[in-house]
Amino acid sequence: MITLGCFATGFTPSSLTFSWNKNGAALSDFIQYPPVQKDNLFTAVSQVRVTKQDWDAKEAFQCVVTHVAGNDNVIITKIEPQIIFPNITLHPVWKGKFRTSAVTLVCTLSGFFPDTLSVKWQRDNQPLNTVQIDRKLQSVEENTFSLSSEIEPNMTEWHKGSSFSCNSMHNSIELKQSISICEIHESTPPSIKVETPSFKTVMMAKSIVKATCLVHTVYDATVTWLMDDKPASSNQVTQATYSTHIISNLIVSFSDWKKLKFLKCKAEHRCFTSNEHIVKVSGPAVTPPSVEIRRSLPDILSGDRAVLECHITQLSSTYLYVNFQANNSDISEQFFDLLEAPGPHSLRRRFTVPQNYWNNDISFTCKVNQGFSSVFPSKSIGNIFVDPSVELLLVPGEESGQQTLVCSGWGFNPQIKWLPESQQRTPPTTDISVAADGRVAVTSQLRVNQTEWKTGKVFSCEVSDRSLNKNVRKDISLCSVTPPSCQIVGVYVQGPSVQELQSNGRVTIACLLVGPRLNDFSITWKVGGKQYSLNVQTQPPVSHSNGTESLRSFLNLSAEDWHAYKRVSCEGKHKCSNQSYDDHISKSKELHPPTVKIIQPTVFELSTSDVLTLVCLVSGFFPSNIMVYWEKNGHRLTLTHYTNSPAWKYTESSTYSMSSRLNTSQTEDQESTYSCVVTHESSEMPFKSSIKDVFATVTPTQPSATLLQGSGELVCLVFGFSPASINITWFLDDTKELLDYNTSEPHRGPDGKFSIQSRLRLSQSNWLPGAIHTCRVTHTTITLALNISKPEMLGDCSFLDDIMHADINQDIGVESWYMAFTFLLFFLISVVYGVLATLIKIK
Repeated sequence: MITLGCFATGFTPSSLTFSWNKNGAALSDFIQYPPVQKDNLFTAVSQVRVTKQDWDAKEAFQCVVTHVAGNDNVIITKIEPQIIFPNITLHPVWKGKFRTSAVTLVCTLSGFFPDTLSVKWQRDNQPLNTVQIDRKLQSVEENTFSLSSEIEPNMTEWHKGSSFSCNSMHNSIELKQSISICEIHESTPPSIKVETPSFKTVMMAKSIVKATCLVHTVYDATVTWLMDDKPASSNQVTQATYSTHIISNLIVSFSDWKKLKFLKCKAEHRCFTSNEHIVKVSGPAVTPPSVEIRRSLPDILSGDRAVLECHITQLSSTYLYVNFQANNSDISEQFFDLLEAPGPHSLRRRFTVPQNYWNNDISFTCKVNQGFSSVFPSKSIGNIFVDPSVELLLVPGEESGQQTLVCSGWGFNPQIKWLPESQQRTPPTTDISVAADGRVAVTSQLRVNQTEWKTGKVFSCEVSDRSLNKNVRKDISLCSVTPPSCQIVGVYVQGPSVQELQSNGRVTIACLLVGPRLNDFSITWKVGGKQYSLNVQTQPPVSHSNGTESLRSFLNLSAEDWHAYKRVSCEGKHKCSNQSYDDHISKSKELHPPTVKIIQPTVFELSTSDVLTLVCLVSGFFPSNIMVYWEKNGHRLTLTHYTNSPAWKYTESSTYSMSSRLNTSQTEDQESTYSCVVTHESSEMPFKSSIKDVFATVTPTQPSATLLQGSGELVCLVFGFSPASINITWFLDDTKELLDYNTSEPHRGPDGKFSIQSRLRLSQSNWLPGAIHTCRVTHTTITLALNISKPEMLGDCSFLDDIMHADINQDIGVESWYMAFTFLLFFLISVVYGVLATLIKIK
């Protein structure tokens, strides 16, 4: 059972009554105590007993007070106690100097209710087994509690950056607060500086080398050294830790330092990202210098011929080694300490090569060492102690001037001289230079008169080396510089022209030489096997863009010798060759006259362009000498109007052919007659082929027409028109178009005009007396209509009667039956001519 109390105070008079009810139902199991007086006022108390079940069910119990001064009541229900969670804080407390002395961690939990609470400590989320001091306090005013818990962490773990946690459990709720030294100081990576001795210091010490690493940090960081990514041993490292920085020293032997390329100092701690500083021990970054080993021309001229010079430029360091090497082995070593001055620097060092290194297979190198890893070797210079060599060349000059000979010598110490038999009156000029490979080059020029050079005289140049006791010689002459290919020439002989043969006077034989440098060739004429030197005229050579030359020589021969069939030969021979090249010609005893034909142009060629090319084909003639020209209306045209091809000969043919092309224009033609005229020694009379009115086929011309009656058909003959496009239709009584007819293709006649015929088959239904049949001819120039009708009384009408009764209406033409027979005759002739012309053209 649960006892509830109702307390009434500050009333008078003393008479007062209590009553209780549960949810409006009266309760009787209650006690009312007598009033108690204090300071003229009374106080009374009443208690009631209720079941624990009703109380835990939070039933509403009412206490009612009745008094003469007034009534009052109060409702009582079970109230859950209020839970207040604590505020947790965690902070370090130093016992002595801030950040350096021992530290105490204090965890404070304040303002919580109820007071049931536990505290546990952890390090890096693991239970911490250490002495824990807890103190609990209660606030009377707020009815809350406070608790403080203290521990002294392991200082090694604390400086390492371990995380310490204060864990609290209150009313099944876990509270946690963590702290570490990382939260007290900055967590940025520390600055690291590595100091290494200078190149000069290392070289002067030559025992041990000390490097220092300075780490700026308040943490107890771990500092490690790495030499070329390999950890340094512990006996090489010493370290001192201060409040704001750490100093670590590394001791390395001189031999190991020289091999060292990179040195790394690394700082690590849980409170910051690891940081490191890498130093290139082999030397700071330098600009590669230019290193060149060479021979000095002043040394050579002064007599120091075995001296090598190392020329170093663009130096960015003040300390360096310079090594001279022979076949990659050191033969000299020098250390230099240049003066401090704004760079870049330059340096020259000379070295005399010992005589035991005077061999052809030894190469020399100059190597510059800046630090222990920056090595800059020069390009090797080798084979400088070589035997002398010589080259003797000809410099092309003017035909009328002097010829220049150039003698070049190479070697260790070459000297040039022209042998006495080739010594000129004026001393030769000599130039001396040193090549990049160390070899000395000497050049001497000798000027020779062109006339003397053309005689084929031999000139000699000798190059000697007194140091090596060696010499070499080379000769030169016109024949030695003329290659065999330049001693070959093409010889072509051409007979007299047709005009000369017809004049019966003297004739001219032409000889053409084609090849290089024709001034060095001689020409010899022979007539009938005997050398002929009279009446010979030779022209100077003519140069061409392809590098060749051509030369013409003419022999004026009597017509009697030519007509006597004597053999005429022309021979070309180079001065330096025993081989001669010739060609010959003689009058042919077997003559073949040419066939001349102008090829008729097609309609397509005539209609597509105003300009037309007429082709004259000349074939089947022998010998090849021929003359072709064109005439227009009997007047000879100039060479600018036409082009003649060279004569050619087909394979296995004994005769020649050629063609000539003439350009004509329709606007300038004016129905002209063009003739292709050919002159050949086979005939005293010229050969000729002509063509008249070339553009007649495409010149607009009105047609003429005739209408004839045959057996069961009507024939419409149309002729003398151009161009060829034409249309023929048939009509009955000028209204009904007749379709039972056949029209031939236009045929071109010898005069270039066209003719055509159309045949209409007659039937009993449309060939009636009085019916009019019309043949309508439509051309670009005119339209014709030819009519014919069947008379009323036919009787025994003949073909001639039909012609006499034909009614022909046309704009032009002759209405005569004689015209019909004339047309038929011309038509047959044109057909035969066309067939023959086609066969000849195809052949």
